[in-house]
Amino acid sequence: MNNPINKNGFPTPLSKPVVAPFSKNSRFATAGQFVTVVLIWSLTPLAAVWTVHEIHWAWGLFIRFSLATPIALACQACFKVKLPLHPQALLSYAAGALGLFASMAFCYMGASRVPSTVISIIYGSAPFVSGLVAIYIFRSEKFSAYQWLGLLLGMLGLYFAMGLNAQNLLLDRFGIGLEIVAMLLYVVSAFAVRAVAAKIHPISQMTGATIMSWLGYCCLLPFFWSEMPDKLPSFHAHIALVYSAVFSSVLAMIFYYQLLNKVNPTTLMLITIITPVLATLWGTWLNHEALSSHFILGLLLLCSGLAFYSLQIRSKY
Repeated sequence: MNNPINKNGFPTPLSKPVVAPFSKNSRFATAGQFVTVVLIWSLTPLAAVWTVHEIHWAWGLFIRFSLATPIALACQACFKVKLPLHPQALLSYAAGALGLFASMAFCYMGASRVPSTVISIIYGSAPFVSGLVAIYIFRSEKFSAYQWLGLLLGMLGLYFAMGLNAQNLLLDRFGIGLEIVAMLLYVVSAFAVRAVAAKIHPISQMTGATIMSWLGYCCLLPFFWSEMPDKLPSFHAHIALVYSAVFSSVLAMIFYYQLLNKVNPTTLMLITIITPVLATLWGTWLNHEALSSHFILGLLLLCSGLAFYSLQIRSKY
Protein backbone atom coordinates (compact mmCIF):
# COMPACT_ATOMS: atom_id res chain seq x y z
CA MET A 1 0.00 0.00 0.00
CA ASN A 2 1.20 3.48 -0.75
CA ASN A 3 0.82 6.31 1.68
CA PRO A 4 0.36 10.04 1.08
CA ILE A 5 3.34 12.25 1.82
CA ASN A 6 3.16 15.48 3.74
CA LYS A 7 5.14 18.61 2.92
CA ASN A 8 8.15 17.33 4.84
CA GLY A 9 8.40 14.28 2.65
CA PHE A 10 6.85 11.91 5.18
CA PRO A 11 3.74 9.77 4.77
CA THR A 12 0.62 11.00 6.55
CA PRO A 13 -2.34 9.02 7.87
CA LEU A 14 -5.28 8.55 5.53
CA SER A 15 -7.80 8.68 8.37
CA LYS A 16 -8.14 7.60 11.95
CA PRO A 17 -5.54 5.21 13.30
CA VAL A 18 -6.16 1.49 13.12
CA VAL A 19 -7.68 0.06 16.27
CA ALA A 20 -5.16 -2.46 17.52
CA PRO A 21 -5.72 -5.19 20.07
CA PHE A 22 -3.17 -3.70 22.44
CA SER A 23 -2.95 -0.46 24.41
CA LYS A 24 -2.32 2.68 22.37
CA ASN A 25 -0.25 4.16 25.18
CA SER A 26 2.04 1.21 25.58
CA ARG A 27 5.62 2.16 24.80
CA PHE A 28 6.50 -1.50 24.53
CA ALA A 29 3.85 -2.03 21.86
CA THR A 30 5.03 1.05 19.94
CA ALA A 31 8.65 -0.10 20.08
CA GLY A 32 7.56 -3.55 18.93
CA GLN A 33 5.69 -2.07 15.96
CA PHE A 34 8.71 0.04 15.01
CA VAL A 35 11.12 -2.90 15.12
CA THR A 36 8.65 -5.09 13.21
CA VAL A 37 8.27 -2.57 10.37
CA VAL A 38 12.05 -2.12 10.09
CA LEU A 39 12.65 -5.88 9.99
CA ILE A 40 9.85 -6.54 7.49
CA TRP A 41 10.90 -3.79 5.08
CA SER A 42 14.58 -4.71 5.32
CA LEU A 43 13.80 -8.31 4.29
CA THR A 44 11.29 -7.42 1.55
CA PRO A 45 13.90 -6.79 -1.22
CA LEU A 46 15.48 -10.18 -0.49
CA ALA A 47 12.05 -11.82 -0.73
CA ALA A 48 11.59 -10.25 -4.17
CA VAL A 49 14.99 -11.54 -5.34
CA TRP A 50 14.29 -15.07 -4.05
CA THR A 51 10.91 -15.07 -5.80
CA VAL A 52 12.07 -14.05 -9.27
CA HIS A 53 15.04 -16.40 -9.22
CA GLU A 54 12.60 -19.30 -9.65
CA ILE A 55 9.27 -17.82 -10.74
CA HIS A 56 8.60 -15.35 -13.53
CA TRP A 57 8.01 -11.91 -12.04
CA ALA A 58 4.40 -11.66 -13.30
CA TRP A 59 3.46 -15.02 -11.82
CA GLY A 60 5.34 -14.26 -8.62
CA LEU A 61 3.38 -11.06 -8.10
CA PHE A 62 0.10 -12.76 -9.03
CA ILE A 63 0.70 -15.45 -6.40
CA ARG A 64 1.78 -12.86 -3.84
CA PHE A 65 -1.36 -10.76 -4.27
CA SER A 66 -3.58 -13.83 -4.52
CA LEU A 67 -2.38 -14.66 -1.00
CA ALA A 68 -2.52 -11.05 0.24
CA THR A 69 -6.08 -10.33 -0.91
CA PRO A 70 -7.92 -12.77 1.41
CA ILE A 71 -5.65 -11.71 4.27
CA ALA A 72 -6.57 -8.06 3.66
CA LEU A 73 -10.26 -8.95 3.56
CA ALA A 74 -9.83 -10.86 6.81
CA CYS A 75 -8.36 -7.71 8.37
CA GLN A 76 -11.44 -5.79 7.19
CA ALA A 77 -13.67 -8.29 8.97
CA CYS A 78 -11.47 -8.49 12.07
CA PHE A 79 -11.41 -4.72 12.63
CA LYS A 80 -15.02 -4.34 11.41
CA VAL A 81 -14.05 -1.79 8.76
CA LYS A 82 -16.22 -1.29 5.69
CA LEU A 83 -14.78 -1.14 2.17
CA PRO A 84 -16.20 2.00 0.48
CA LEU A 85 -17.00 1.64 -3.21
CA HIS A 86 -17.98 5.20 -4.15
CA PRO A 87 -16.16 6.83 -7.12
CA GLN A 88 -13.66 8.77 -5.01
CA ALA A 89 -12.77 5.64 -3.06
CA LEU A 90 -12.23 3.68 -6.26
CA LEU A 91 -9.99 6.49 -7.54
CA SER A 92 -8.00 6.32 -4.31
CA TYR A 93 -7.59 2.56 -4.66
CA ALA A 94 -6.39 3.06 -8.23
CA ALA A 95 -3.84 5.62 -7.03
CA GLY A 96 -2.61 3.16 -4.43
CA ALA A 97 -2.49 0.39 -7.02
CA LEU A 98 -0.06 2.51 -9.01
CA GLY A 99 2.44 1.70 -6.28
CA LEU A 100 1.40 -1.90 -5.69
CA PHE A 101 0.86 -2.88 -9.33
CA ALA A 102 3.08 -0.69 -11.51
CA SER A 103 5.88 -0.07 -9.00
CA MET A 104 6.05 -3.71 -7.90
CA ALA A 105 6.06 -4.90 -11.51
CA PHE A 106 9.18 -2.85 -12.28
CA CYS A 107 10.72 -3.80 -8.93
CA TYR A 108 10.30 -7.53 -9.56
CA MET A 109 11.52 -7.22 -13.15
CA GLY A 110 14.69 -5.56 -11.87
CA ALA A 111 15.09 -7.99 -8.97
CA SER A 112 16.34 -10.68 -11.36
CA ARG A 113 19.19 -8.39 -12.44
CA VAL A 114 20.37 -6.59 -9.29
CA PRO A 115 20.95 -7.77 -5.69
CA SER A 116 18.53 -7.03 -2.87
CA THR A 117 20.98 -4.57 -1.29
CA VAL A 118 20.76 -2.31 -4.35
CA ILE A 119 16.95 -2.43 -4.32
CA SER A 120 16.94 -1.26 -0.71
CA ILE A 121 19.45 1.52 -1.46
CA ILE A 122 17.32 2.85 -4.33
CA TYR A 123 14.09 2.78 -2.32
CA GLY A 124 15.97 4.43 0.55
CA SER A 125 16.35 7.53 -1.62
CA ALA A 126 12.56 7.93 -1.94
CA PRO A 127 12.35 10.66 0.78
CA PHE A 128 14.73 12.83 -1.25
CA VAL A 129 12.67 12.37 -4.41
CA SER A 130 9.41 13.12 -2.60
CA GLY A 131 10.98 16.27 -1.19
CA LEU A 132 12.04 17.45 -4.65
CA VAL A 133 8.54 16.73 -5.98
CA ALA A 134 7.07 18.81 -3.14
CA ILE A 135 9.42 21.69 -4.00
CA TYR A 136 9.38 21.83 -7.78
CA ILE A 137 5.96 20.40 -8.66
CA PHE A 138 3.61 21.12 -5.75
CA ARG A 139 5.69 24.05 -4.43
CA SER A 140 4.61 23.17 -0.91
CA GLU A 141 8.03 22.99 0.72
CA LYS A 142 11.44 24.68 0.81
CA PHE A 143 14.58 22.78 1.70
CA SER A 144 16.77 24.02 4.53
CA ALA A 145 20.56 24.02 4.25
CA TYR A 146 20.61 20.74 6.20
CA GLN A 147 18.18 19.15 3.77
CA TRP A 148 20.15 20.26 0.71
CA LEU A 149 23.28 18.84 2.35
CA GLY A 150 21.41 15.62 3.03
CA LEU A 151 20.27 15.47 -0.59
CA LEU A 152 23.83 15.98 -1.82
CA LEU A 153 25.19 13.25 0.45
CA GLY A 154 22.36 10.94 -0.59
CA MET A 155 23.07 11.43 -4.29
CA LEU A 156 26.77 10.81 -3.68
CA GLY A 157 25.80 7.67 -1.79
CA LEU A 158 23.80 6.41 -4.76
CA TYR A 159 26.70 7.29 -7.09
CA PHE A 160 29.14 5.11 -5.15
CA ALA A 161 26.67 2.34 -4.26
CA MET A 162 25.74 1.88 -7.92
CA GLY A 163 29.42 1.69 -8.85
CA LEU A 164 29.12 4.68 -11.18
CA ASN A 165 32.60 5.77 -10.12
CA ALA A 166 34.11 2.61 -11.59
CA GLN A 167 35.36 2.45 -15.17
CA ASN A 168 33.30 -0.67 -15.77
CA LEU A 169 29.88 -0.50 -14.15
CA LEU A 170 29.63 -3.50 -11.86
CA LEU A 171 25.84 -3.67 -11.85
CA ASP A 172 23.28 -4.25 -14.57
CA ARG A 173 22.32 -0.85 -16.01
CA PHE A 174 18.91 -2.04 -17.16
CA GLY A 175 18.18 -3.59 -13.76
CA ILE A 176 19.13 -0.37 -11.99
CA GLY A 177 16.90 1.59 -14.37
CA LEU A 178 13.96 -0.69 -13.63
CA GLU A 179 14.41 -0.24 -9.87
CA ILE A 180 14.65 3.55 -10.22
CA VAL A 181 11.41 3.58 -12.23
CA ALA A 182 9.81 1.41 -9.52
CA MET A 183 10.89 3.87 -6.82
CA LEU A 184 9.60 6.86 -8.82
CA LEU A 185 6.23 5.16 -9.33
CA TYR A 186 6.10 4.48 -5.58
CA VAL A 187 6.57 8.20 -4.87
CA VAL A 188 4.06 9.25 -7.55
CA SER A 189 1.51 6.81 -6.13
CA ALA A 190 1.93 8.30 -2.68
CA PHE A 191 1.26 11.81 -3.96
CA ALA A 192 -1.67 10.54 -6.03
CA VAL A 193 -3.35 9.02 -2.97
CA ARG A 194 -2.84 12.29 -1.14
CA ALA A 195 -4.27 14.30 -4.05
CA VAL A 196 -7.42 12.17 -4.19
CA ALA A 197 -7.94 12.76 -0.45
CA ALA A 198 -10.71 10.21 -0.13
CA LYS A 199 -10.33 10.05 3.68
CA ILE A 200 -10.56 6.28 3.71
CA HIS A 201 -9.57 4.08 6.62
CA PRO A 202 -6.01 2.77 6.10
CA ILE A 203 -7.13 -0.87 6.13
CA SER A 204 -9.77 -0.10 3.48
CA GLN A 205 -7.20 1.74 1.35
CA MET A 206 -4.81 -1.19 1.66
CA THR A 207 -7.52 -3.73 0.79
CA GLY A 208 -8.90 -1.75 -2.14
CA ALA A 209 -5.45 -1.12 -3.64
CA THR A 210 -4.50 -4.77 -3.11
CA ILE A 211 -7.62 -6.04 -4.90
CA MET A 212 -7.10 -3.63 -7.82
CA SER A 213 -3.47 -4.70 -8.09
CA TRP A 214 -4.49 -8.37 -8.08
CA LEU A 215 -6.95 -7.69 -10.91
CA GLY A 216 -4.15 -5.95 -12.80
CA TYR A 217 -1.88 -8.98 -12.48
CA CYS A 218 -4.74 -11.21 -13.62
CA CYS A 219 -4.89 -9.13 -16.80
CA LEU A 220 -1.13 -9.52 -17.29
CA LEU A 221 -1.05 -13.30 -17.05
CA PRO A 222 -2.31 -14.06 -20.60
CA PHE A 223 0.82 -12.30 -21.93
CA PHE A 224 3.05 -14.58 -19.83
CA TRP A 225 1.07 -17.81 -20.00
CA SER A 226 4.10 -19.70 -21.31
CA GLU A 227 5.99 -18.68 -18.16
CA MET A 228 3.51 -20.38 -15.82
CA PRO A 229 5.42 -22.41 -13.19
CA ASP A 230 5.41 -26.09 -14.09
CA LYS A 231 6.81 -27.32 -10.79
CA LEU A 232 6.73 -26.41 -7.15
CA PRO A 233 9.29 -23.75 -6.22
CA SER A 234 12.00 -24.31 -3.64
CA PHE A 235 11.64 -23.73 0.07
CA HIS A 236 13.26 -20.28 -0.30
CA ALA A 237 10.72 -19.23 -2.93
CA HIS A 238 7.82 -20.53 -0.80
CA ILE A 239 9.06 -18.53 2.17
CA ALA A 240 9.53 -15.43 0.01
CA LEU A 241 6.00 -15.59 -1.41
CA VAL A 242 4.28 -16.13 1.92
CA TYR A 243 6.46 -13.50 3.59
CA SER A 244 5.71 -10.89 0.91
CA ALA A 245 1.97 -11.55 1.08
CA VAL A 246 1.49 -11.71 4.84
CA PHE A 247 4.14 -9.38 6.19
CA SER A 248 5.15 -6.93 3.46
CA SER A 249 1.72 -6.38 1.90
CA VAL A 250 -0.46 -6.36 5.01
CA LEU A 251 1.11 -6.48 8.48
CA ALA A 252 3.84 -3.88 7.91
CA MET A 253 1.37 -1.30 6.59
CA ILE A 254 -1.04 -1.75 9.49
CA PHE A 255 1.78 -1.27 11.99
CA TYR A 256 3.20 1.63 9.99
CA TYR A 257 -0.07 3.54 10.15
CA GLN A 258 -0.18 2.90 13.88
CA LEU A 259 3.26 4.49 14.18
CA LEU A 260 2.20 7.51 12.13
CA ASN A 261 -0.21 8.40 14.92
CA LYS A 262 2.16 7.69 17.81
CA VAL A 263 5.67 8.95 16.98
CA ASN A 264 7.08 12.09 15.38
CA PRO A 265 8.44 12.22 11.81
CA THR A 266 12.06 12.25 12.96
CA THR A 267 11.57 8.89 14.65
CA LEU A 268 9.87 7.53 11.53
CA MET A 269 12.85 8.72 9.51
CA LEU A 270 14.96 6.18 11.40
CA ILE A 271 13.08 3.45 9.51
CA THR A 272 14.42 4.79 6.22
CA ILE A 273 17.95 5.06 7.63
CA ILE A 274 18.07 1.64 9.28
CA THR A 275 16.35 -0.37 6.54
CA PRO A 276 19.14 -0.22 3.87
CA VAL A 277 21.75 -1.16 6.49
CA LEU A 278 19.80 -4.23 7.62
CA ALA A 279 18.93 -5.13 4.02
CA THR A 280 22.66 -5.16 3.25
CA LEU A 281 23.23 -7.46 6.23
CA TRP A 282 20.46 -9.88 5.15
CA GLY A 283 21.60 -9.90 1.52
CA THR A 284 25.18 -10.65 2.50
CA TRP A 285 24.31 -13.27 5.11
CA LEU A 286 21.31 -15.05 3.59
CA ASN A 287 21.92 -14.59 -0.14
CA HIS A 288 25.72 -14.40 -0.20
CA GLU A 289 25.69 -11.07 -2.02
CA ALA A 290 29.17 -9.60 -2.42
CA LEU A 291 29.98 -6.21 -0.91
CA SER A 292 32.56 -3.84 -2.34
CA SER A 293 34.28 -0.91 -0.67
CA HIS A 294 32.47 1.61 -2.90
CA PHE A 295 29.09 0.07 -2.01
CA ILE A 296 29.81 0.37 1.73
CA LEU A 297 30.91 3.99 1.20
CA GLY A 298 27.73 4.68 -0.74
CA LEU A 299 25.59 3.12 1.98
CA LEU A 300 27.25 5.26 4.66
CA LEU A 301 26.81 8.43 2.59
CA LEU A 302 23.14 7.66 1.93
CA CYS A 303 22.40 7.05 5.61
CA SER A 304 24.29 10.22 6.56
CA GLY A 305 22.30 12.17 3.99
CA LEU A 306 19.01 10.85 5.36
CA ALA A 307 20.12 11.82 8.87
CA PHE A 308 20.87 15.40 7.79
CA TYR A 309 17.61 15.48 5.85
CA SER A 310 15.72 14.67 9.06
CA LEU A 311 17.28 17.54 11.04
CA GLN A 312 14.90 20.13 9.58
CA ILE A 313 11.91 18.00 10.48
CA ARG A 314 13.25 17.56 13.99
CA SER A 315 13.40 21.34 14.48
CA LYS A 316 9.68 21.61 13.68
CA TYR A 317 8.48 19.10 16.31
